[in-house]
Amino acid sequence: MELKAILKNELKALKHCQKVLEGTKFLFWKQEFKQEVVDLTDPANADLIGRIELRKKISELNKSINSNLVERLKRTENDIEPYMRKYWDDINSGFGNTKNQYTNKNSFNNTFLYNKQSPLYRKFPDCLTYSSMVNYIIYLKHYLAELKQFGHNQAIKNTLEYFKDNHSMKAYYQEPALPDNWKELYKQIKFLKDRDNYDDEKGL
Repeated sequence: MELKAILKNELKALKHCQKVLEGTKFLFWKQEFKQEVVDLTDPANADLIGRIELRKKISELNKSINSNLVERLKRTENDIEPYMRKYWDDINSGFGNTKNQYTNKNSFNNTFLYNKQSPLYRKFPDCLTYSSMVNYIIYLKHYLAELKQFGHNQAIKNTLEYFKDNHSMKAYYQEPALPDNWKELYKQIKFLKDRDNYDDEKGL
C-alpha cells in the first residue's frame, strides 16, 4: 500500500477513535436518568476507563460461565433461555443482595432484574464501582470453579457460603452507568494503548 493510502487509513481510524471516546453518552441515574456526553480522553475520567477495561474481563468470564451452563442444560434437554435468566438472577442477586441493604427488599430486583422499564435493567455490572468490579470478578471466578464441579445450584450455594464473612464482597454503585457500546469503547481504548505500547517497545 502506498504511503498516502496508509496515512489516510491511519487518520480515518484515529478520527473514529476520537469521535467515540469524546462523544459517547453515559447514563447518570441519580440525575433523573439523564444522558450526558463524557470525554474519556479527559484525565479526570480515568476511573471510567478502568471500569470499561474491567467490564471486558467480566464479559469474558460471563462467556465462560454461559458456555458451561449451556453445556449442562443441553444434557437435560430443557429449554435453555429461562434457565439461563434464572441462573444469572441468582448470580447477580447473590453478589448484590448479600451484604447490601436497599430501601425495600424488591428494589434490587426491580432495578436490575425484573422490570424491563427500568433504565438499569440487566445493567448490574455496568453500575459497579471499580473496586466492586474487581471483587465481582473474584466472585465470578469462584462461582465458575464451583460450577465446573457441581452445577449451578450447588455452585451458587457454595460461593455465597465462601464469601459470607468477606465484607469486601459488597456491591457499591457509581454513576454513570457504562453505556451499551462499552465494547466499542474498550476496542478504541485498546487500539490507542496498543499503539502506545508498540512505540514504547520500539523506543519511539
